[in-house]
Amino acid sequence: MRWGGLYIEGFGSYLPDRREQASDMVAEGRFDPVEQQKTGQTSVAVSDPDIGESAPEMAVFAGRAALADSGISSNEIDLLVHAVVLHNGLEAWNCGAYIQNELGIDDCLPIEIRTACAGAIVGIELIGRWFDGHGKGLVTASDAWRLPLFDRWNSDSGLAYGDGAAAAVIGPDPGPFRILSTSVVTDAHLEQMHRGHERTSMPVYGTADPIDLRARVGGFTETHSIDEFWSRNAAALSRCAETALGDAATHHGDIATWIVPNFGNVLLRKQCFEPLKIRAEQTLVELGRTIGHTGAADPLLGLDLLRRSKALHPGDRIMLTGIGVGFTWGCAVVEYTGYEKG
Repeated sequence: MRWGGLYIEGFGSYLPDRREQASDMVAEGRFDPVEQQKTGQTSVAVSDPDIGESAPEMAVFAGRAALADSGISSNEIDLLVHAVVLHNGLEAWNCGAYIQNELGIDDCLPIEIRTACAGAIVGIELIGRWFDGHGKGLVTASDAWRLPLFDRWNSDSGLAYGDGAAAAVIGPDPGPFRILSTSVVTDAHLEQMHRGHERTSMPVYGTADPIDLRARVGGFTETHSIDEFWSRNAAALSRCAETALGDAATHHGDIATWIVPNFGNVLLRKQCFEPLKIRAEQTLVELGRTIGHTGAADPLLGLDLLRRSKALHPGDRIMLTGIGVGFTWGCAVVEYTGYEKG
């Protein structure tokens, strides 16, 4: 989707100060040393619910910072899109409405989306399409990967998970980044990869043990070849990126930084670098090694931290990528304008 006058008007992100060190987790038997070698992970960001760092609360912190950064009133927001992967804390509850209320947004439609780790990019496109580039929306993304539901070091393979949140005000007024294009590609044929043998009619929410995504992948590979996944992923991500580049009238070599999910080294190479034909030094891989994969917040969080690093120059173009289970791939090309309010 090509955008003519759509901007990221303001940013906000939230990362807990606390870090769990990968070496400590290996010593305690919580992180497989082979996985540490495969991922290159050094630490992950870990939230503390005792000081108000739940996933919904972190989304509020990031949203509040984004509104302040944009310089607009909360009542200018007409659509709030909240992207989440894990449990928000309560069933039969609207987390988006909670975020809206905490931010003091009086008249707004709150939508929660579950396109997993592609959610932030899907949210940007949703807001742009909703208003046809003429209204303002807020996209938030947050997750906390905590026991007993999820073991950030062992529930998955090839990556470790960090807690955090990010938010962005999307609208037609000038901001630090102009959104040139967004692209979304889906392939539901791969849905079973993160369901495995689990039934969809479970009457009670919850699990006796932490979610085991490795076992679910094992269930998928009983009827599918893992090579089929890699082939479909490469084709979909490549098509998603090429569509975004084409719509943005941007050449592959014009991208100054590629913001990819905070996966481990081996997974990044196979799932992202090879399909996108990029190298680690073109990305924020060093950031990912210290904070872990935060979920849907990864692209916006990375872009916010890149902006704060003062390493950008007006005209720099950045590709945001997100990969969500199900499967959904999202890409967005944005251009740094150098426009900073205040």
